[in-house]
Amino acid sequence: MRIFTAPTAPEVHIVCELLKSHCIDCQVIGEGIAGLQGELPFDDSTCPSIWLLDISQLGQAHKIIQQLEQQDQSTSKWQCQQCDELIEMQFRLCWKCNTTTD
Repeated sequence: MRIFTAPTAPEVHIVCELLKSHCIDCQVIGEGIAGLQGELPFDDSTCPSIWLLDISQLGQAHKIIQQLEQQDQSTSKWQCQQCDELIEMQFRLCWKCNTTTD
């Protein structure tokens, strides 16, 4: 059963190894197809994905993936103190009002 898809193989392998570290049986499928993107349509069917080998672990796997996604979202942006705009972490200057993070 496919439980996770990402546009690049490294992203999928990171999540797969995280799941394996929690004793969840899974494997990466389709990383070779990703090289054909452009020749094939770019969608979930051509992206590398993680397949769960034991369906009884589905709930636990979804919970771990959800926690990872929430963690990524909470650390990938900062909120401007001046105008409340959400800015990506790699920028130190708010694009909307020019306030800096310092």
